[in-house]
Amino acid sequence: MSDNIGLDSFRKKKTKRPENIIPEISEDTNRTMPEDLLKLPQKKLTSKDLPKSIRLPLNTHTAISTIATLQSKKIYEVINDIVEEYINNLPVSEKKIIRSSIETVQNNH
Repeated sequence: MSDNIGLDSFRKKKTKRPENIIPEISEDTNRTMPEDLLKLPQKKLTSKDLPKSIRLPLNTHTAISTIATLQSKKIYEVINDIVEEYINNLPVSEKKIIRSSIETVQNNH
């Protein structure tokens, strides 16, 4: 009997361990979301171009109005900036849902 204990004692032909091949690092593909999801048109928007479906508490409206005055912007531009910042901080999966919704509305109008 051989001096080896365990399964080594039964093995007659021992194969060598295969060479450890480390895979090459492939190119990293960075897929990004478009930054201009809520892009505003270059022309000045009129009231007929803007939907009127937002309801805000008075203090929120006052804050947004004050920010708009301080930055010399329209209220809808300030709201657009706030929403863009909020969307940028969301996870990618939620950004995709928002992007899809925006594209659907744009295609229907």
